[in-house]
Amino acid sequence: MAKRKRKKLTGGGKKAGGSFKEVLSLYAKIADLKKEMAQAEEGGERAVDRLTDLEVHVNLLARLLTTLCLEKWGIKADALKRLVRRVEKEALRDSQIMELESLYKLSNGSPKKSSPMRSKTRDDPWEQIS
Repeated sequence: MAKRKRKKLTGGGKKAGGSFKEVLSLYAKIADLKKEMAQAEEGGERAVDRLTDLEVHVNLLARLLTTLCLEKWGIKADALKRLVRRVEKEALRDSQIMELESLYKLSNGSPKKSSPMRSKTRDDPWEQIS
């Protein structure tokens, strides 16, 4: 029985060495994933900061434009409010149209785009360059 135990121990030692390498490679992969997550998080924070800066900038431009309209160009406040509402409605309509167009391109555009790419002529100068 003692010999059997020794054989199991020596056989188990070889497996432990192989599994040790696997564990180390897994730890290395986990460390790489942690680095990538930290970089993604940093990029997300930069994007949020930039978005905040853009919001402040747009707000200042809107105030400047409002001041110019009211004080310098003599537009009445009620007329300016109506104009802003109309522009908001047009912008909403345009964004909805753009969204529908992009959805249409995604659903029908892919087969049409791939077929002209296949029909290249043999005398194409770009083929000779590459």
